[in-house]
Amino acid sequence: MSPRDPLAVLRADDDQPMTPDATFTERLRERLRRGVDLPEGVDMSVTLDAPAAAAPAVERPGALPYLAVADAPAAIDWYVEHLGARLRGTPITMPDGRIGHAELEMGGGAVYLAEAFAELGLSAPAPGAVSVSLMLAVDDADAAVTAAAAGGARVQREPYDAHGSRTGVVIDPFGHRWMLSSPLSVEAVAPERVRPGHVVYLSLWCPDAGRAAAFYSSVLGWVVEDGQVTNLSHRLGISEAPDRRTIFAVYAVDDLDAARRATIDAGGRVPENTAERHGAVDLVDAQGVEFAVTVPDASQRRGEMHPSGHGELTYLTVYTPDSATHRDFYGRVLGWEFTPGRIDDGWEVVDSRPQIGIGGGAATSEAIAMWAVDDIEAAVERVVAAGGRVTDPVSRQPYATTAACVDDQGIRFWLAQY
Repeated sequence: MSPRDPLAVLRADDDQPMTPDATFTERLRERLRRGVDLPEGVDMSVTLDAPAAAAPAVERPGALPYLAVADAPAAIDWYVEHLGARLRGTPITMPDGRIGHAELEMGGGAVYLAEAFAELGLSAPAPGAVSVSLMLAVDDADAAVTAAAAGGARVQREPYDAHGSRTGVVIDPFGHRWMLSSPLSVEAVAPERVRPGHVVYLSLWCPDAGRAAAFYSSVLGWVVEDGQVTNLSHRLGISEAPDRRTIFAVYAVDDLDAARRATIDAGGRVPENTAERHGAVDLVDAQGVEFAVTVPDASQRRGEMHPSGHGELTYLTVYTPDSATHRDFYGRVLGWEFTPGRIDDGWEVVDSRPQIGIGGGAATSEAIAMWAVDDIEAAVERVVAAGGRVTDPVSRQPYATTAACVDDQGIRFWLAQY
């Protein structure tokens, strides 16, 4: 046996030669070979026959994922920033400028990536047509989903507990589906209650409430009773307000008096003779937009980031003349934090429920809803039949299939089919 053979020491017994058991030798050699190949940070047990103490959150893959994307440099940057990946080495660039191969380390393993090559039959996922899911082990599924959503991913399923882990599902901006999974923990489950800054109530402000109820009942299937929509997972009302065509929001805070003071300190105001109504206090922000705050009941659960049931509000875009003033105000009053969006002067509110986007540079302040639908082609037909208009036809986006519309009172909105 070679002097370099690690089994040589097993032959020494009072200087008498001793041959190790052949079966034992082969098993040990195999474990050493496998140990050399294990991903960095994964330890090899030294006990041959003892069962593993616990299985990893995500197993070492039997087949290495090799992703095709439409924009490889952007995808690499996104996976590094929002999924915690690390670029391994230097990507290989083909003569035509496309990236032919790149390697990312994540979740204790590796993922390969390349530009789409139609001539080889390699295409990036079509919007809404994913055939493979990637399961990625993360420390905190809730935080990982929030970070991915802030970077433009669509949350397909909010984090949920099942089979000993907590998992959330997102579709990244390049069309790939990720199941972000972490071990169950108190920290992972605790954030279920409404937090300060979350939306607890929304109201559609319009000139004619009855007309709005008829329109949206026809288009979205709303059931409206005494001005309240009763068949949604979130609270929504319809309020008659002359010359108003927007969404009014009521946000959660910990302390009403503190919210009043913060509003004034941030350049807003408290309307004269304002009073607490139904537990909420009306306020006006630094650019003249009305909103309200309330202290939610401790038992009230937070809503989903992207409700996807038919007729539900899945996203809210707030257009504002000055996004810097807007962000400063709501950061001080509601504790909002922001990440850059995918458009110039566009921003996402971190961990908002539902998700809220901010668009700066608008002529006036306006909140525009995106309503989820089961069948967008049928929905746009109902919009026209009910007296509304389709201003931007049905189109595929990375996160959903959408259409821009205007109702029969001039209120702009989007439809989205996931």
